[in-house]
Amino acid sequence: MKIELTKDRLVIKFDPLEEITGIKRELEIPILLIKDIKPFKEADVKLILRLGGTSLYKIDYGRFETSKGWAFVATEHLDRSTVLFLKNFNYDLVILDLDDKTIEELKRRILGA
Repeated sequence: MKIELTKDRLVIKFDPLEEITGIKRELEIPILLIKDIKPFKEADVKLILRLGGTSLYKIDYGRFETSKGWAFVATEHLDRSTVLFLKNFNYDLVILDLDDKTIEELKRRILGA
């Protein structure tokens, strides 16, 4: 997975294997639609039902119903992933493996942190 942060969008580009397991090639999220960002351990989110995608051992890719609404999940380490809370988007949440630099830049843009 490659993460690109443009002026107004978070662009997630999946490699071919992730595309097969997650049923997506790319996901673009306008920065203005991200209302919060939290580590998974602090977000109080539970995956309930997978609807398309893959869920094996600690690898989760695809669409899930969660305790906080519909989510797109693309993570190999759910317990170390990051949750983006969205408004007026196809999903209520997007759960990803993000590096610290991307997390800090997103927090700065959406939370003014």
